[in-house]
Amino acid sequence: MKKRRVMSLLLCAAMMASTLSVSAAESAKVQPNDVEETKEGEKVLKYAITAEPETLDPGLNNYMASSSVIQNLFMGLYQVGPDGSLINGCADSYTLSEDGLTYTFTLKEDLKWSDGSALTAGDFEYAWKRALAPETASPGAWYLFYVKNGEAYNSGEAEADEVGVKALDDKTLEVTLENPTAYFLDLTAVTVFFPVKKDIVEAETPWTKSGDTYVCNGAFKIQEINPQESYILAKNENYEYVDDVHLDEVDLILIESAEAALSAFNAGEIDMTDNVSTQAATQYAGAEELQTFDLIGTAYYDFNCSKEALSDPRVRKALSISLDRETLLNAVDPSKPKAAYAFVPYGIPYGDTDEQYRDVVGDLITEDVEAAKALLAEAGYPNGEGFPTLTFITQNNQLRKDIAQVMQAMWKQNLGINVEIVTYESKVYWDEQTAGNFDICYDGWTGDYPDPSTNLECFIAARNYDQCRWSGELADQYNDLMMENRSLKDNAQRAENFATGEKILMDEMPIIPLSYRNSQLLVSTKVTGVIKSYIGHTLFKFGDIEA
Repeated sequence: MKKRRVMSLLLCAAMMASTLSVSAAESAKVQPNDVEETKEGEKVLKYAITAEPETLDPGLNNYMASSSVIQNLFMGLYQVGPDGSLINGCADSYTLSEDGLTYTFTLKEDLKWSDGSALTAGDFEYAWKRALAPETASPGAWYLFYVKNGEAYNSGEAEADEVGVKALDDKTLEVTLENPTAYFLDLTAVTVFFPVKKDIVEAETPWTKSGDTYVCNGAFKIQEINPQESYILAKNENYEYVDDVHLDEVDLILIESAEAALSAFNAGEIDMTDNVSTQAATQYAGAEELQTFDLIGTAYYDFNCSKEALSDPRVRKALSISLDRETLLNAVDPSKPKAAYAFVPYGIPYGDTDEQYRDVVGDLITEDVEAAKALLAEAGYPNGEGFPTLTFITQNNQLRKDIAQVMQAMWKQNLGINVEIVTYESKVYWDEQTAGNFDICYDGWTGDYPDPSTNLECFIAARNYDQCRWSGELADQYNDLMMENRSLKDNAQRAENFATGEKILMDEMPIIPLSYRNSQLLVSTKVTGVIKSYIGHTLFKFGDIEA
């Protein structure tokens, strides 16, 4: 009883900090009314974003904030439709060879870039090879490793002309894969698969910094970039499906504080936001303005397994099972996501069955403070004695800070471990993670297609080097299972391999799964058709608004 009372006080303190900490810097940000008014009669949707996109270059993207913008500016061979299913994009049709390795795509007639110039199959070949080129150092290059010799080229072991993507003519793109991949069409809707225009990308002037130089092929184009303030998107008159686009303009307005976003929404100064505070969730509970979407993703925390104190899986497991996820999430996360007791989220099937993978495999984490203490003692740190202070880095938004503070309090109370929290703005944050300047750091992943590989491949060797840095015999075994699954056609065996691999992951615990991701939107009742895909992108191309 006493412990619960102490924890309640800690949680209340964290929630009070959330309510009171709207900084002067946030107050200085652009307010909705600062965005210039547009012509009367135009359909303009104002959407509050919490952070600037890390990049507007699809070939360099591997981030959620960027993807949500780029998905509205570009279109791949296929795209996500209004009901969340896959529909045609630039591709009119395709054929697949009997061995399941070679796709031949026929592009639609008269595709154009936003500057009016012709878009061809060569633009796809250029974009994919550019993203794979070692000198590009794209964090999203791994997506293209499904393409024959994609990984070999990226690692300097093959030449560009050996990569399995080739424009046979302006309208025909031939793609050869390393292995049959049932979800390859879904992958073509991922940003790194989008085409880019060679002469624009390679121009002396950086092409992603201004609407004057930005060229894309999606439903919208960049009209203005106002750093630290707003991104103004205008309907792209050269978009292939422009007749289906009803919005004339989308104003993406930077409002970091959830409290400020709620005030702007209540005042009618913005039409939508996905930065939903506890106050907003309470105010609009049960109302049509508050919409919740489940995503195929997981919020988690990386351990830096290369650090001596965290190289022992017993320590990592102790830190994970000593948390009370339900209490933490209910106290500080207004979206009330499901607590994660494994890594693969709900919404993904188990092999060819109608059952969900998560239901079949079940929970793989059991919270137990006493067991955590025993593991820590076995590792040589009874009651946390002699354990170093951990550096916990996270993003500088209120929800991430609140969660970090509660985790910090739980570890101190349950294990006697001290944690120092350091926060960074989004762009700097990911650089710090890549550089390894952390002991524990916030991370998260939302999958791109409904297969466990979209989540579990986060921890293959090729992607581990700048995240949790997990290595060793079991990490190698895990990697082998994931690689084997890339070439297997037997989905029952693939499902078993995924389950075996996930159990290894949870035994080794190089990461702490915290919650399965969802997304909430505050949406004005005058807005229709804007969707949040299960991937987590807000798509405006199907939206409409009362003028």
